[in-house]
Amino acid sequence: MNVRSFCHYEKIMSEANFHRGEHTRTKIIRAAHDLFVKQGYHGTSMRQIASQADIALGGLYNHFEGKEDVFRAVFLEYHPYHEVVPALLAAKGETVEQFVRNGVNRIYEALDDRPDFLNLMFIEIVEFNSVHTNELARELTPVQLKIVERVREINLDKLRPIPPLMLVRTFLGLFFAYKLTEIIFAQPALPEFSENDLDYFINIYLHGILKGNDKLQMDVG
Repeated sequence: MNVRSFCHYEKIMSEANFHRGEHTRTKIIRAAHDLFVKQGYHGTSMRQIASQADIALGGLYNHFEGKEDVFRAVFLEYHPYHEVVPALLAAKGETVEQFVRNGVNRIYEALDDRPDFLNLMFIEIVEFNSVHTNELARELTPVQLKIVERVREINLDKLRPIPPLMLVRTFLGLFFAYKLTEIIFAQPALPEFSENDLDYFINIYLHGILKGNDKLQMDVG
């Protein structure tokens, strides 16, 4: 085998090993996600993750330093922003209200088949004090500002002078509050807890609960 052929062979083998490694890593993340969601973070061991991924325990440590490193990969891979950001960027409306309603409904539809995401969020908050969320938030700031700018371009004169990132926080808070209470009141004693619930959340977010709220001014000083 001449030098050129040997180099070509090495390149092919290197690419094959890379793709094999990526495939194994994907299997590990998927297996860990399923176990974390079902059993919780502390209820899941590295040995269980390796078994679920059908690899040796030593092979697992070839890809991750430890369980926290695995959870970080799971959290970033399965974080709802993968669905939320495209949903908001695709939102439409000729007014801010139409945009918000369309955006919330798009997010709801995108995450309707993702009951797991709140489990991951709870693990992140309770076990890791939101350290990975803060890491992700810094990376997503430009995208968040882009979404706010879209809203401001629609009806800038209708918006109160609220800092852009606070608009993002309150909007996401609206959705997560809705999803959380949807779980808590999954089987409500009274139909009023669920009838037209998403519409009420959006209405209260946009207009508050007080009559004549357009005359109210918030003291932020």
